[in-house]
Amino acid sequence: MTVDPVLAWAFGGIGVFAWTIAGLLARKPLRMLRAGGRAKGTVESSEARQVSGKSGTRTYYLPTVSFTTAKGERITFKSSSGGAVEPAKGSTLDVVYDPANPQDAEVGGFRLWIFPIALIVLSSPFLFVGIAGLL
Repeated sequence: MTVDPVLAWAFGGIGVFAWTIAGLLARKPLRMLRAGGRAKGTVESSEARQVSGKSGTRTYYLPTVSFTTAKGERITFKSSSGGAVEPAKGSTLDVVYDPANPQDAEVGGFRLWIFPIALIVLSSPFLFVGIAGLL
């Protein structure tokens, strides 16, 4: 199979660009995991956000979570990621944070990785077609 070199470079460029963005999005979760702060947090409340799209309006809930650091400091933060299901007040969530800056915290688990993983999965075919076309 022969691929036009211009098309191969375009596909490869899209793939490299998307993988670079995925790497940038993964920096914060990696930094917090390396810092090593982990705790169990409690959902204090949640904020509903309406997101409009082609398929209509959807509601996402961003939880406000409180936790106690290893030093005994009580921290409350609003998560930057949410879900379609409102978390129950008082429910427990895993929290990762930077012990040097405990205000820099986020709900742990798969939510930390959803956007970098999605970008890598969606852009991999572009990258592979670009590489195969140039070989």
